[in-house]
Amino acid sequence: MGIFSHFREKSKGNKENEKVIFSPLAGEVIPLETVNDAAFAEKSMGDGIAILPSEGKLYAPLSGVVQALFPTGHAIAIVGDNGIGVMLHIGIDTVELEGNGFTPHVKQEDRVEKGQLLITFDIEKIRAKGYEATTMVVLPESEELGEIKKRESGTIAPQEKLLWL
Repeated sequence: MGIFSHFREKSKGNKENEKVIFSPLAGEVIPLETVNDAAFAEKSMGDGIAILPSEGKLYAPLSGVVQALFPTGHAIAIVGDNGIGVMLHIGIDTVELEGNGFTPHVKQEDRVEKGQLLITFDIEKIRAKGYEATTMVVLPESEELGEIKKRESGTIAPQEKLLWL
């Protein structure tokens, strides 16, 4: 039983939906293995992809329920109506900013719809403090999901197909 099981009970919708995670932001897609954070690059947190954001707006990559929202606003986890749990982590070591530059627009246990604004963040402020704004899109239960197909590279807009099963 995975970490998202409690929130699957709260999510509603068609469980037979195609299992797709859409891009939560605009930017440049890069392989997760290339990020400057060993926990993500080595997939200790799960498999996924990373995006170099071109704007500071993070949108819901699927409809579901907010399972966790870090008090600092730099990371959020959602369990989707399609049964997939996804973690979105804005920046490398940005927890150290203690929320400075991050504004959440939802709270834990909120129901969210695909494309809904979740968090705004100040890319320039993050960089000025010496951090990267690289955003990880990770499926913590990836080992249980089977083969994950990915948009491997290139420019992406919010709500374009990013990961799918």
